[in-house]
Amino acid sequence: MHQALRRMHSSPRPAGTTLDRFRLNALVTSVALGGRRRRVYRRITALSGTGPGMRVLDVGCSSGYLARMLAAAAGPSGAVTGLDPSAAALAYARRRAPGNATFQSGVAQDLSAFPDARFDVVTSTLAVHHVPARKRLDAFREMYRVTRPGGRLLVADFDPSRPPPPLHPGAARMRPAAASAGPLDQLAAQAGYRVEATGTLPLLRYVSAVKPETD
Repeated sequence: MHQALRRMHSSPRPAGTTLDRFRLNALVTSVALGGRRRRVYRRITALSGTGPGMRVLDVGCSSGYLARMLAAAAGPSGAVTGLDPSAAALAYARRRAPGNATFQSGVAQDLSAFPDARFDVVTSTLAVHHVPARKRLDAFREMYRVTRPGGRLLVADFDPSRPPPPLHPGAARMRPAAASAGPLDQLAAQAGYRVEATGTLPLLRYVSAVKPETD
């Protein structure tokens, strides 16, 4: 199962990890959450503040599970963009995409495909620990750049204080990787966001933040 994680080779320097066996990853995560995956992701959607007509970016969207929930919250007048480095996951997500959701290839630390202040909401779930440690602040700064003034950030990742699911692909590296990410609220604050709340969900920790109206 640990072969589910492979290093990306598209660039000469490490860009993170790509989960191509995303369906196995999703299944094991669902089991680890005790069958509460849908409820947890609904809570993440609510915490993000996504509402009708909003433009949303989901960073590290994998197969698009959360993106589809965000698209339902944004409604037909809104739009959700999912971003992920896995071609296999994106192909799966596109086959199941609602009309107001699109998906494209990319990594959290390089959102140059998007202009400044493009999105009302930026989310990222179970992706930060896949970003190389030296690039994590860059990822938060990029998310800040593409968030509109007054827009929101919601990031959730594994809580390093809790044991990782034992059958999860990459479980051996998951806890140290999550721990090395540092407090999510500190990364958000360093990037320029105003942190509004932190908390925990089953297996996860999260930060909710807002981009100030004026820098």
